[in-house]
Amino acid sequence: MRPGGDILLRVDGWPKVQQVLSAIDAIEADGLDPCETAPDHWRHIGSHIAAGLPFRPYGPERHRAWLQRKAIAP
Repeated sequence: MRPGGDILLRVDGWPKVQQVLSAIDAIEADGLDPCETAPDHWRHIGSHIAAGLPFRPYGPERHRAWLQRKAIAP
């Protein structure tokens, strides 16, 4: 799962790991595959966790927008 897996491997400390795992669980709870999540969202999670900030949730609307962007990208 890239870049999500890379981000998970870079976080340091159990509280941050729990945040990443919680983000993955939330994505799965919406019926989405974390492997198909927008790479930008994983980068967003990684940078916000590193800065100690909350991150945006990723839901069906955001995923639909990602799939549409991906479909029209060259």
